[in-house]
Amino acid sequence: MVGTRTGQNWAAGPSHLGFPEKCESGERPSNEYWSMTLRNTPLCLASMLLLITSVVAGNPSEQANSGQNLLLADFEETDVAEGWKTVNDNVMGGRSKGGPSFDQGLLIFTGETNTNGGGFSSIRTEPGEYDLSGKSGLLIRVRGDGRTYKASLRTDVKMRSWAVPFRADFETVKGEWQEIFLPLGSFTPTLFGQNIPNPPTLDPAKVKSFGFMIYDKNDGPFSLEVDWVKAVSGARSGDAKAGSGTIVDKALADGRFGTLAAALNKADMVSVLKGKGPFTVFAPTDEAFAKLPKGAVDELLKSENREKLQAILKFHVSPGATGLATALDAGKAKTVQGENVTIAFREGRVRVNDAAILNADLKCSNGVIHVIDSVLLPPEPKNDIPSVAKRAGSFTTLLAAVKAAGLDDVIASEGPFTIFAPTDAAFEALPKGTVKDLLKEENRDQLTAILSYHAIPGKVSAGDALNAKKAKTLNGMEVRLGIEDGLLKVNGATIRKTDIACDNGVIHVIDAVLLPPSKESAERENQVSARAKTTMAPIKRIEAAIDRGVPIFNGGDPAQCADIYRECLTALSKEESIDPKWRSALKSVLKRGAKKECNIDRAWLYRSGLDHLYAAISKS
Repeated sequence: MVGTRTGQNWAAGPSHLGFPEKCESGERPSNEYWSMTLRNTPLCLASMLLLITSVVAGNPSEQANSGQNLLLADFEETDVAEGWKTVNDNVMGGRSKGGPSFDQGLLIFTGETNTNGGGFSSIRTEPGEYDLSGKSGLLIRVRGDGRTYKASLRTDVKMRSWAVPFRADFETVKGEWQEIFLPLGSFTPTLFGQNIPNPPTLDPAKVKSFGFMIYDKNDGPFSLEVDWVKAVSGARSGDAKAGSGTIVDKALADGRFGTLAAALNKADMVSVLKGKGPFTVFAPTDEAFAKLPKGAVDELLKSENREKLQAILKFHVSPGATGLATALDAGKAKTVQGENVTIAFREGRVRVNDAAILNADLKCSNGVIHVIDSVLLPPEPKNDIPSVAKRAGSFTTLLAAVKAAGLDDVIASEGPFTIFAPTDAAFEALPKGTVKDLLKEENRDQLTAILSYHAIPGKVSAGDALNAKKAKTLNGMEVRLGIEDGLLKVNGATIRKTDIACDNGVIHVIDAVLLPPSKESAERENQVSARAKTTMAPIKRIEAAIDRGVPIFNGGDPAQCADIYRECLTALSKEESIDPKWRSALKSVLKRGAKKECNIDRAWLYRSGLDHLYAAISKS
């Protein structure tokens, strides 16, 4: 039956906990005492509330027709099958099959999934009108096979003419009847199984249909029996066993975490905290978020602030399921964000940093929740050279080498330093086994010499380095800088990205590891470089310089573009294979350009000179 039968309303409120600094004996209470007190006190208060309610309002069963709950389906009617439809993945070329049957007042959703070509099967009601305004979620009574299913809601929301379903996962226990509460806030919009950027919001007043789906990426038969589906106004304390729901399910069912749920959704972290885990979550209540400065939450929920929001939320999550007593013993916990939080008893409360724990050890199927009264804000990220390199994610080998050489504190110090930073790919290009040998303790001096060859004292921009043409490194030897084949080079390595600003210097990203040369190899390298410059075809030089300069000019740096063209003109003016008349003309262009104060005019003058020479060479 699909109808409007009502049930009773159950609710539980948060508790505010305060504790004495010492026991009657005068001793400070043990960690186990605080853990037990935090776990048990809310239960005692809940029991008192129920007792008071029964005295003031009478027996709860007498409130059964209060109009708070809405029965959506109980499958008792003989014609109930007419109200349901099946959608399997074969509509998209898949091979799964499934559908509903009805027996003895039960909806039985059975079939078989095949991940080769899709792997899903779904059923849902025909379109209708289901006003779930004021409801907090769905309460379903099901018996499953141990697989994970999805409940779905559909409204009038569409994208590219396709209806957008809102779905929430729920896990089943094989052969056991369960009453599972699915908060409306846990239903996330998807399209063809994919999350939607800037997702639309579920409007409970505009629900058109509801249903079930299996899409757990597993092959084989499935069976889900459904006794009834209700829309309820509050999660009931007896709806699920302690620890049977995920962190997200438990938090949303609590009713105090609407802002946290919205933040997790915006940060695309709902699926993570519904995953295997385990995790420890320090969960701020809605009142905790309300303590933030006015407008702060709205700003954090904007798409452009997603990374900042993710960092804050990760600062509330610690790997592993850590109970309060264990956390107090440790005194701190390392968060997924990377920084530690302190956990200690202060000012009559157990606190995480400055936030007080309201409820502790709320067990979930994939971890534990500790409820806190304030939002934890991570420290501002460091912006020194090692921190910037670590966040970039492409300098793992370089940072490992710096640590092995004992130079990590040096490049994190005040400096300033200029670092030519080879990427992980640059280290991989070295002969096999080279990096492994360099990281050995007995080769520490050699490693230090190589790393210090990548560092220059002071903060040197790419433009300044190019103008200087060479720089003395921390190991005492010089590196050469210039434009070769239209590319900015340091020794033989191409500088792929320039002027990454740090608090204690600057980073230039390079695509090869710089190896300090011996005197003999330095001479050979200079000879090779000289031969390359004289033998390279002039027309190729011009093309390379223009290819290099155009995007830099268009990117808003005409000065650097002009320098690239000037370097090319200078080299060409000395090229003996070019007609002396043209070499003289190029020198004249260079003199005129040196007198121009406007970088744009200088860049265009040099470009004109290159274009005229290119045309002349092409004709000949």
